[in-house]
Amino acid sequence: MDHPNRINYSDCAFWSFALTVALLPVGLGGDRPIPVGLAQAGLSLSLLFMILSPDIWQNTHFFTRLRWALGLVAVVLTWTLFQAQPLVPASWMHPLWQEAASVLNKPVYGSISIVPEDSFKGILRLITYIAGGLLAYALTQDPRRARQLVWTLWVSGTVICIYGLMIQITGLNMILWFRKWSYVGDLTATFVNRNHFAIYAGMILVCGVGLLLQSWREAVESCRPHQRIGVIRSWFIKQGLLHSFLLLLVLISIILSHSRAGLVLSLIGLSCFLFFYQIYLRAWRRAWIIGIIMLVVFMVAMAIAVNVSDRFAILFVDYSSADRSKVYDLSWRILLDNPWLGYGINGFEPEYRLYQQNMLEEFNHVHSDVLESLIDLGLPFGLLLWLAIGVMCSGLWHGVMHRRQNGLYPTLALAASVMALGHALVDFDLQIPGVTLTWTALLGTGLAQSWSRSKKRTTALA
Repeated sequence: MDHPNRINYSDCAFWSFALTVALLPVGLGGDRPIPVGLAQAGLSLSLLFMILSPDIWQNTHFFTRLRWALGLVAVVLTWTLFQAQPLVPASWMHPLWQEAASVLNKPVYGSISIVPEDSFKGILRLITYIAGGLLAYALTQDPRRARQLVWTLWVSGTVICIYGLMIQITGLNMILWFRKWSYVGDLTATFVNRNHFAIYAGMILVCGVGLLLQSWREAVESCRPHQRIGVIRSWFIKQGLLHSFLLLLVLISIILSHSRAGLVLSLIGLSCFLFFYQIYLRAWRRAWIIGIIMLVVFMVAMAIAVNVSDRFAILFVDYSSADRSKVYDLSWRILLDNPWLGYGINGFEPEYRLYQQNMLEEFNHVHSDVLESLIDLGLPFGLLLWLAIGVMCSGLWHGVMHRRQNGLYPTLALAASVMALGHALVDFDLQIPGVTLTWTALLGTGLAQSWSRSKKRTTALA
């Protein structure tokens, strides 16, 4: 029997992790050294508590599909470390190292990576994201923990959105105690970039909708027919009214961000969640009805937006789209000039400067995480990384299709993946820690609940 005063290391591990993920977006979206460092410390503390609580590891089983995905990620991570090492043949080195050797008139220990120091920083962030997903997977094997994590993200994300609305309404144009230096007039809350805030808020919106639907099922669908009216009234007063109002505030904050991609992907993600949720419930006819309704609503909303919103009216023809098109063309040239070895993580910006020539546009990123990852890692290992992510998403789909209980969590994670990965095609949201760690936490939670414990235990022994 446990001593009543004994520290529960399992609880400490979970809450260290949950609070780390929830609070990271507060620090300018987490895209600064101090917030990232604090997040890494929080994840390390959570891991320490997990070591002191061996029951967590005893209850954690990795099913076959996840083991394959983690194996692919390990191969990619090994390659990123190799790219930054001065241990490669001279023909593999970036040409700038050879030029440096000729200028200095002495041998130079070069690497595949154009800037190894920046690559190591990127590798450390990549490890942080992987650790976040693994910790979420291990700590949310219990459905109760999974729900607590989603609730924590929902509460913290809603507070961030309300803060953004207050700043927007008062016209302060501030981010925390800093005066805004970009996206003035757009709601970004604690983020710098409106697009990244909108995707983050979209994931929070889906979490809120999922929790609302789950509370409805638990309160209303389980009651007896003669009690239903009273239960519905009680649920609406105690939970539904306030929760729905908060969802409306989150949606308004996304609209006021003036992010076209963020709004479109948030609506797509919400539609996907509602569709997947009905599939999880085996309500096939309702799923297709909801899918058709959401498609019609989306098309009508886009038609209205094009005629009402100046930003949607110039979609694909404004300066932002034109500049990105030029950078995409240049990025393909960079990729094709070295398609097999890549330039190392964070290698795009210095390489872009070499190709930029007389172009005036200053870009630190490709504005496509997919394309930039192929440039950094090279085609073989870049494709392996996305294959690993695809395998994990297929695990979420397995949870949606086969779970009879707790299918909410793979459904949420799959909808969040649609938003995060969809935006990664046209922007660099996966390089923003506040967005990526939120997504990987949901991904790990969804995978933890995609297989029953007995099934995971069986496949772990296979």
